[in-house]
Amino acid sequence: MFAVLGDDDLLREILVRVGLPTSLLRAALVCRHWLRHASDPAFLRSFRDRHPPRVLGAYLGTGAGPTARLRFVPIRLLPELAAAARRAGSFFDAFKGSSASVLDSRGGRILVTAFDDRYDSTQFVCSPLSPAGDTVTVPSPPPPPPVQLTSDEECIIYHYGEFLPDEGDGRSYFCLVMGYSEQQTTVHLYELQDMCWVIRASVAAQLSVSPPKARVMVFDDTKFYMLSTLNKILVCDFPSLSISTMELPDGVENEHTGSIMLSRGDGCGIYLIHVKESQLRVFYSGNAGNWFLVDTIYLREVCTNLEITASPSLDGNNAAVKICAVGDNANFVFLGMSGAIVFLDITSKQIEKVCEVTPEDQKFISIWPLMLLWPPVFPQLKEGCDQKP
Repeated sequence: MFAVLGDDDLLREILVRVGLPTSLLRAALVCRHWLRHASDPAFLRSFRDRHPPRVLGAYLGTGAGPTARLRFVPIRLLPELAAAARRAGSFFDAFKGSSASVLDSRGGRILVTAFDDRYDSTQFVCSPLSPAGDTVTVPSPPPPPPVQLTSDEECIIYHYGEFLPDEGDGRSYFCLVMGYSEQQTTVHLYELQDMCWVIRASVAAQLSVSPPKARVMVFDDTKFYMLSTLNKILVCDFPSLSISTMELPDGVENEHTGSIMLSRGDGCGIYLIHVKESQLRVFYSGNAGNWFLVDTIYLREVCTNLEITASPSLDGNNAAVKICAVGDNANFVFLGMSGAIVFLDITSKQIEKVCEVTPEDQKFISIWPLMLLWPPVFPQLKEGCDQKP
């Protein structure tokens, strides 16, 4: 046994095949030598390339504002993830007596706003899967910056977007404050640092656009994308301090709420998922701004084993299927159809029914995927403690 597990190359080959971050963490706890290999940054990059981040489940919100309700639904639950799912499911028990809504989710963390019985709101950055269920109270979004209006008739409409960083200390998030008028569009990027709001960039352009009613936006720390009411995508590039618009792919129109959703891609790309009737298409665009069709899924075919069909109207707008949430790199999508929420793994084409949705909740539903923590939180390894088993 020692001859096998004492071989570092073979040990790394075994560890990279365990499949789940939780299993990797348990393997790392065997001894310091295994821990050193499992926590090595180069090994972790190799592990992530082989095993993309896995979705544990999703927080499903119904209602809005002070009447919002949240519950956790697991996705493709494996026995070794049952404890993590129970922890995620019971996390909001601590919020009893308050109404809570999720504003963003990223890498096992969620940004939450909670309302008390006086309808006052408080923001939290939460880590439901951490052993302590870490919850940090953070400041609410900043007010819009002062502006000089050109006339008494000019009016500016502000729109907010809150986003968690890819990494971080669990005490920060980004806030985008977008202002719209007939003359121009402005975007201000704020970052919460040491519990104080710091403005990172301000961009303005002579573009007359306005956001749609639904939140269709993506932020990757350097670029911000948002679907506008003009059937275009607003692109804000913070390093170059520029704002531009991007055409939708050929044949794609924002016909109804939930027909289009944007997804972050690795690097500087972006995905667009479009659903029309029972056809779901996935497009990708890189730096050049051109769209390429990368996948087409016929929902009637993948839904044959489900006890639902992809034909009845879901939200009264002749929309049979509604996109509720998507994963990074367009790996998966949550769809609303026929009074149910379904989860579709776009890569494997596997689909499962998540839950039923009552008619009164259909117009106010929100879904926020919860991913397994990555990288795992390993114990601290003291220098000089590289003992083999």
